[in-house]
Amino acid sequence: MQRNGMSEEPDIKSRLRGISILLVEDDPDTLAIFDLFLTHMGATVATATTVKAALKMAEEVQPDILISDLQLPDGNGYDLLDMIRKLPSSSSKLIPAIVMTGHSTPFSEPAYNQGALSGGFQKFLAKPFNIDELLAAIAEFTRGVDQDAHVYCCDI
Repeated sequence: MQRNGMSEEPDIKSRLRGISILLVEDDPDTLAIFDLFLTHMGATVATATTVKAALKMAEEVQPDILISDLQLPDGNGYDLLDMIRKLPSSSSKLIPAIVMTGHSTPFSEPAYNQGALSGGFQKFLAKPFNIDELLAAIAEFTRGVDQDAHVYCCDI
């Protein structure tokens, strides 16, 4: 990526290297694109298409951050986040989370944003969104992660 004649990709790659992401999206094409892109940017990505699969993956992987679609075939992102934060591992209780949806409009976006924040998410993204916004949020919310050990070193 180029901005103002300077490449930002190495900086973002270094910030995402070692970050474990649980990506939950029911649309297979969207899931594949995000998975490929985030992996290319240096993150380790585990994917799921349902709440049930995401819970299993969260227990196995203990991700540093959750990125979830709001509406899933067997539930929603709010319920998923609540269930993940109730898992026994201490890191799951603190997991930062980003929710995204393609069901908002410019008029409903503030309500979705407020609902996401009050529902425990740190960031709401309306699809389609600028990928830089997603990358910046991942980097911001995972700054307290020990990049090698995948353990939180600070309160979030």
